Order: sequence, then structure tokens, then C-alpha cells
Amino acid sequence: MTPTEESLIQVLSKGLKLQRTGPMTPQTAITRNVPAGTDTLGLDSVDILEIAVLLDKHFSVSLEEEEAQVHQALTNISTLAAYIEAKRPGK
Repeated sequence: MTPTEESLIQVLSKGLKLQRTGPMTPQTAITRNVPAGTDTLGLDSVDILEIAVLLDKHFSVSLEEEEAQVHQALTNISTLAAYIEAKRPGK
């Protein structure tokens, strides 16, 4: 797991009040391969907006809903971490 993935899981776990330890259930655990933007984690559109706020606050990365890249980035934690790395200021 990359440092960005670890940091992202920590930020989302705390920010969305999701658990990353214990039994793996859709509503309680985040791993690098769990889809970030689908029903797997029980997220709704408000949660996706919260993810956008968290990414801006912690990683200085903006999610623009119109970007096709954003939809692909929300495939899972690993792809979202790669998106962050590509979009971070100074990259």
C-alpha cells in the first residue's frame, strides 16, 4: 500500500466516520480495493461531496464532477490515490 493510499484511507475513515479495522462489511471497512464512489460503502451523493471537501482540505486536490477522470478515480481507493498523486500541486 502506498503512503497516499494509507493517508487517504485514514482521512476518509475519520472524515466519513467509517472503520478500517474489524470485520469487513460494506458499511464498516475501507481497503485499497473497495470502491470509493459507489454503494459498496453505503455512500450517497452527500458523502461524495464530503469526499471532495476532504480531498481539497487534506491533499489540495479538487474534484470536478464534469471530469471523466473523476468518475474513473472513484473506482476504488487505489485509483483515487493515483488521481491525487497526479493532481497534487507541484506535480
